[in-house]
Amino acid sequence: MEGQNSVPPSPTPPPAQGSLRAPLGFYTGKVDSAGRLKLPARYQDYLGKLADRCLFVTEHKGLARIFTNGSWEKTLERITDPAMKRRFAFRAEAKGGEVDIDPQGRITLPQQLRKQMGLEEKAVQLRFYEDVITIYPQEQYEEELNRVKQFEASDLERLAEMGIDF
Repeated sequence: MEGQNSVPPSPTPPPAQGSLRAPLGFYTGKVDSAGRLKLPARYQDYLGKLADRCLFVTEHKGLARIFTNGSWEKTLERITDPAMKRRFAFRAEAKGGEVDIDPQGRITLPQQLRKQMGLEEKAVQLRFYEDVITIYPQEQYEEELNRVKQFEASDLERLAEMGIDF
């Protein structure tokens, strides 16, 4: 009886949620004339491993943001005033919406959002932080970089006081 003692291979378990780590750093991209943005391969790999693959794109504080891994719902849960929650969600949904990653690793930004923000045919910098991908138009990225550089010396001093010394 051939194969009677063989054990079927065990399926490879998916990685534990706690072991996933979002990509760090800034990645250069471009929004094309159709509003498509190719996500970096690292983002695609990370997002493909998540249990919750819903992506919600909207504008917040002047920047387009892609909420991942249930972070949009978690944000809404933190708003305890029901009327404020409805207004916040309405504004966000009026500007954005759910998006999917196509087979080429691109998302299409909602038309209202990209028109309002002037993102078509624009170079952008992408930053993945706390389950949100922020899309910085190049000029806003450079402005923010200059702004945070002003605090570098004082921040390094305070970090050293906390025992974080580079």
